[in-house]
Amino acid sequence: MTIVLGSAVKGFALKEALKAHLTEAGHTIVDVGCYDTTRFVTYTSVGERLAAELQRDPAALGISCCGSGTGAALAAGKFRGVLACSCESELTARLIRVVNNANCLCMGEQVVTPDLACRMADAFVNATFLDAPGIPGNVLAFWKEAHDEMAARGPEAAPRDLESPRPA
Repeated sequence: MTIVLGSAVKGFALKEALKAHLTEAGHTIVDVGCYDTTRFVTYTSVGERLAAELQRDPAALGISCCGSGTGAALAAGKFRGVLACSCESELTARLIRVVNNANCLCMGEQVVTPDLACRMADAFVNATFLDAPGIPGNVLAFWKEAHDEMAARGPEAAPRDLESPRPA
């Protein structure tokens, strides 16, 4: 599977741990930045770069890391076709795929350890939308309808360079 990885400077170490883990598991990695910690880059620019890749390849999944996971989710999730969720557990990482068919897992380097992040990534990547035995058909139909409605909202992502904050 193709997995698009992105991070702000806070989140870089987590992204690198995930990159090693997911590469070892046989996944193809597309790294949209940041590429080191020497230059502060905005999570908004990383989010749009990640969203552009997910729009280009709808079969791919994304994982974005920042300090808390929240900024990464907000930045990527505002674009059409990108459902980004910030998670802090393996269970929620799995459920955002099963229930919501989210295609972008966001995590915070100040919130989860690299080991937990790798387990969360595995739960996310290995989950399947609507794989919820015992859930009534009308609920499954609603989950599909809700996904389609949410994925249709927002603009197309544009090509974007990694940006640093403007001087004050």
